[in-house]
Amino acid sequence: MFTKSEKNGRLTHMKHTFTKNIIRSLAMVALVCTAVSCTSVPSEIPEELTAREIVQYAQTAYDDGNTKIAEKYYRALLERYGSDMNYYIEAKFEIAHLYIKKKQYDQAEPLLREILDIYANSMPGQYPSSFKKLAELDYAKIPVREESK
Repeated sequence: MFTKSEKNGRLTHMKHTFTKNIIRSLAMVALVCTAVSCTSVPSEIPEELTAREIVQYAQTAYDDGNTKIAEKYYRALLERYGSDMNYYIEAKFEIAHLYIKKKQYDQAEPLLREILDIYANSMPGQYPSSFKKLAELDYAKIPVREESK
């Protein structure tokens, strides 16, 4: 049989092991939940979101490394608020920028060209100049194709 001191020692060890296992299990559950929530694309974007809210959700997704979710929000911005040229330009640029980041230059190029054409055919100051400059910078990142030389 065990002495009282040995029993207390074994009991303390069992409690410590149990606590460690609980903490590990909770950490694993949290990790799995985080991974699943970060990679899942929302099936529906709430209709009541304002344009600025959609942009904010898209930027947050991008900052978190969720480019699929960011693109979905920017496409929703185009669909819902694209009649406003400011939002149209912003959404088109952000989608093009996502393509540039993924080195999908063939998909980014027509979007960036469209933005630059909009600025070329508009009055100075009609649209925010920041997206023109950003589009120029991203367009410069597109490698020159051999047949274009």
